Amino acid sequence: MTMDFTFLRDKAPSIIGESDLKKSAVAIALTERDEIIFEVRSRKIAHQPGDICLPGGGIEDGELPEQAAVRETAEELLIDPATIRVIAPSSIFITGMLEIHSFLCSVRGYHGTWQKDEVENILQIPLDFFRNTEPDIHEVVWRPEMGDDFPFGKVYGGRRYAWREHKSRIRFYEYEGHVIWGITARIMENFVRQLG
Repeated sequence: MTMDFTFLRDKAPSIIGESDLKKSAVAIALTERDEIIFEVRSRKIAHQPGDICLPGGGIEDGELPEQAAVRETAEELLIDPATIRVIAPSSIFITGMLEIHSFLCSVRGYHGTWQKDEVENILQIPLDFFRNTEPDIHEVVWRPEMGDDFPFGKVYGGRRYAWREHKSRIRFYEYEGHVIWGITARIMENFVRQLG
């Protein structure tokens, strides 16, 4: 071996495909009454209309995930960013082409306001509900689907290649007729497990 590779020891391993991920940040926004603020997404928007989610959104160029969580939460809830305090990072969730950072935040003096273009309604759900409730879990199997132009001739076995199926477990919480599911439920489940 003629090349010296010892310089690689001090480098953090890279995440393959990281530059392709759409990065966002959300706040697990805790009120003074120990309730978590959730948004019911507007049914007029194209992406996930009607779903219940945590406040947050895309991370802008040059912005830290923590800053994005505060900015997006303030914009969506129509509150002063100074009323939001980041307590701690909670998780980084990577799925498909998404990387979602979540942060536990306290929100002072929230009075139920929201930005009506993206948000249809607000729910404030007691933290104890999540601490005392296990989500329903349902398994989903994802199978690859190739387009007509996929080069099967370059793959051993061609069209008969034994592609791996991807299984995922989708979580569901139901609170007073409202369903919190998918990524939001996964973030909440992870958060309450961190609390012990």
